[in-house]
Amino acid sequence: MQKRRVRGSISIAMPGMKVHEFLARVPEAVRQSLPGELRGFQVNGPLRSLVKLHYDSKAGIHYEVWVQRRTGRVEVGLHFEGEPEANARNLMKLAQHFSEIRSALGPSAEAEQWTKSWTRIHETLSLEPLTEGYLKTVAERLALYLRVLQPILEKEEMNLWTA
Repeated sequence: MQKRRVRGSISIAMPGMKVHEFLARVPEAVRQSLPGELRGFQVNGPLRSLVKLHYDSKAGIHYEVWVQRRTGRVEVGLHFEGEPEANARNLMKLAQHFSEIRSALGPSAEAEQWTKSWTRIHETLSLEPLTEGYLKTVAERLALYLRVLQPILEKEEMNLWTA
């Protein structure tokens, strides 16, 4: 059980795992929700409050779970963190498939230029106690992103560099 400080010096016990433990368990939980051909991803992390999953050596194109305790949210999505022009081009390629993507992922999925150079397709979930049940919920959601987006990434031959 983890403790959360509330209004000054009062602490309340919250059921669940610590963030690092939760994130360390995400990759295996995601693998269990994927077909065999998508289980071969590599893992970067957990790093503080996030874990990244990627294929081949393309760590700049990765799927991510980011626990944002301060805002009470968990982000699940696909990030492009390569060269700015390549990131914009990759997002444009995905935009051509966005009706199909939105149909599969649902209305909470958003495509956006996130920073000056990075782009993403993501959604945010409300942060709940980091229990086994919530781990399953988050992992299944990220697995859906992989099942929907990875075949498109491979078909479109997306990369991190400008042509």
